[in-house]
Amino acid sequence: MEENNSFEIPQNQNMDENSETEDEENEDNNNNENSNNQNTSNNIFEEQFGASGKINPKILDIKLNDRIERYSSGKRVSSYSSKGSYVKYKSNSNNDIAFDATIKASAPYQKFRRENSAKNLSLYIESEDMKYKVKKKNISTHIMFGVDASGSMGVLKRMEASKGAIVSLLMDAYQNRDKVSMVAFRKDKAELVVPFTNSVELAEANLIGLKTGGRTPLYDAFTKAYETFEIEMRKNPNMIPILVMISDFKPNVNINKNYFLEICEIVEKLLERSINLIFIDTEKKSFVKIGIGEKIAKKYGIEYYNIENLTDNDILDTLVR
Repeated sequence: MEENNSFEIPQNQNMDENSETEDEENEDNNNNENSNNQNTSNNIFEEQFGASGKINPKILDIKLNDRIERYSSGKRVSSYSSKGSYVKYKSNSNNDIAFDATIKASAPYQKFRRENSAKNLSLYIESEDMKYKVKKKNISTHIMFGVDASGSMGVLKRMEASKGAIVSLLMDAYQNRDKVSMVAFRKDKAELVVPFTNSVELAEANLIGLKTGGRTPLYDAFTKAYETFEIEMRKNPNMIPILVMISDFKPNVNINKNYFLEICEIVEKLLERSINLIFIDTEKKSFVKIGIGEKIAKKYGIEYYNIENLTDNDILDTLVR
């Protein structure tokens, strides 16, 4: 943790952006009011947010490293299950015999067993030959979108690009029968604006009405996400949790040297609960770039994308996994 103490915020990046964000908030509020009067179909979303906001939804296609059996259904992620497609075999018993693997395991010993057996059998199989099926099936995921609605997101159409990105992911979530949720954070709090639901339309409607302004309570956003997942995972321990955090990760709150450490601590709690994290950074690349999101992602091996890269067709091709 010593490296965290050396993390520095540029002095000219004072976190009080009130004068800047008031104009941005007014502009975004007007845009959002106009948006509320529009149809929420795919074509309208593409027209509203533009092609620059569309991203490749393949970034949500995670791979599980655990061996937990799960029983829910879906299309996105493959998990071990008592039902599903037979993918391989194992030696310990589960009462579902893999006959092909069992016969193959016994084949080298058939001649010896036939010569040393009093029984005239076509096939000699002993307990050590037994193999059992391991099955996998695709299951649904629970995807939470953490949406930065602070004043700094109103700069350079960051919120417009973010909304377009989320729409792309929401459409993919609908096709894969995922449950979605949304936490928005601005001013001095993070709020669960959409509890986990199968209704993509509900998430879209709340996304359109989202206004920008104020500071960035990033720690509160991670905490709200953690608390919400904890409740949901108690109800559904088989769920696959994914948190997509979309933010410029700028700490435009009154911070101290412990700020970065506090963010790291809550991120560690999320990872300890096997919550899959994806960071989409809306911070523009420049000489004053703070890079908190990228620094945290590198520290913990979190999937990290800059939204500028995600909207580049050449780079989109590299995201297909």
